[in-house]
Amino acid sequence: MARSPRPAPLWIWIVAAACFAVAALLQRDTLSQVLFGIAAVALAVTAVLQWRRRER
Repeated sequence: MARSPRPAPLWIWIVAAACFAVAALLQRDTLSQVLFGIAAVALAVTAVLQWRRRER
């Protein structure tokens, strides 16, 4: 039976979320701000889920 792949390290999700949040703040138009903001939130949620998964 094949092993499941290891999840990415938690710090990668945190850094990616922070980078997207900074990019959202630097955007001039509203659509780009919203899209980068959604990406930042999605990555932050992924980081929290990965962290909770490791706690178990």
